[in-house]
Amino acid sequence: MSVRPFDFRDIAALDDTAVAIRTWISKSTSFFSDYWVEATGFSAKLDLGAITTESYDKILSEIPRHDLYCVADIKDRLPSVWYASADQFRIILSDLLCLPPADGDSDGDRDLSAIETDLSNYFINRVAESISRGWMGQDELEIEVTDLEKDARKLRLFRGKDLVTKVCIEIECKGGTATLNWLLPKQKLPALLDETVDHRAGAEPAKPSKELIGQLPLDVVTMLGSAKIPMADLAKLKPGELIVLDQRIDEPMVSTVDGEPAFQCWAGRLGNTQAVQVSKCLNK
Repeated sequence: MSVRPFDFRDIAALDDTAVAIRTWISKSTSFFSDYWVEATGFSAKLDLGAITTESYDKILSEIPRHDLYCVADIKDRLPSVWYASADQFRIILSDLLCLPPADGDSDGDRDLSAIETDLSNYFINRVAESISRGWMGQDELEIEVTDLEKDARKLRLFRGKDLVTKVCIEIECKGGTATLNWLLPKQKLPALLDETVDHRAGAEPAKPSKELIGQLPLDVVTMLGSAKIPMADLAKLKPGELIVLDQRIDEPMVSTVDGEPAFQCWAGRLGNTQAVQVSKCLNK
């Protein structure tokens, strides 16, 4: 049996970066749905799929030459790449063209027509606007996209050995679920998302209301007294024997609240229940 070494890049979806991206996409989906309802009459949403990290060369080598790509420039921050197969775009186009969902037969080698390409560019721009509006940082963020082209393998946006985070954005629409792949430079990505993390961390924590504080339970303990007994005498104790405490009957006992002295009080009873009567407040 061969053992495959564990690759820590496989758990990229579990780090803080992935959590921030997931929240970002979640914030963007309502804007995309509004665009889609206006354009097609049907609702749609953005969701986050798998997140992986590989070298740029390895990812490019796995992209079929028929796939379409565009450069999505996060203005004044960092460049990125979006790409998907023609089949994925046709799922989206079935909504825009009011066509029935495509069957299971792949048609990925067939180029999109001019009209299909224009509509795909329209879709890409709506996604860019939605993700821009869903940005959670303090400053505005704008994503500018180029027109779609074929064969992302010829695009040398990053160095071949650079680690790139691949984010799969799933678009759920009436025609089905399509996947748009987003390539982001892993080294620069945390700096982009730190703004959102710091912004959330810097928010003033919520303060509980006075009513809620007033209902919090506290432990009030009143000690009747204490005594020190030799171990030999303690071993001989029997039911009915008396233990003399160090508390005088003419002096009040002390009640503590969460371990701190709070009241002087006298022992008594209320009905069939033992009780104490407060005679003095030690701390207000």
